[in-house]
Amino acid sequence: FFLVERAGRRKLLLAGFLSLALCNLLMTVTYSILPIIPDIRNIQVLVIFFLISAYEVGPGPISWFIAAELFDQSARPIAMAFTSMLNWGGKFLLALLFPPLLKMCGAYVYLLFMCMALIAFTYTMFRLPETKGRTFDDIAAEFRGAEGIPLHNKTTFNTFT
Repeated sequence: FFLVERAGRRKLLLAGFLSLALCNLLMTVTYSILPIIPDIRNIQVLVIFFLISAYEVGPGPISWFIAAELFDQSARPIAMAFTSMLNWGGKFLLALLFPPLLKMCGAYVYLLFMCMALIAFTYTMFRLPETKGRTFDDIAAEFRGAEGIPLHNKTTFNTFT
């Protein structure tokens, strides 16, 4: 929590996505040269450690902060439910699809994940504002001003309408 408040959500997301892309590139390289240098497995373990660390410092926890801060109180429960669905659904799909993708693509499967991390990095860089220390109204005004999107302030939110 201290790191999130000190560094800011956007910086941690950007650093996390960039680190994930780099780790996936390193996994591609190490997996490709594994038949030539079998001892490279030790490096792979280290890269996986850094990959998990990058996720746990960046996109893993920060998505919860962002979801809580980008939506007003009436829409926040749905935003948090959607964030949870994407988070756990993504992890489920990763666990389900990674073994057949690895068998089909070999070392190049990590390039797919690298591309996804770079797309997320680019989106975050150009579309996601910093939310640290800002109110919902301030963030909504930035979105409204940047795109000219009319945002309606509703005092109630009904899921079933």
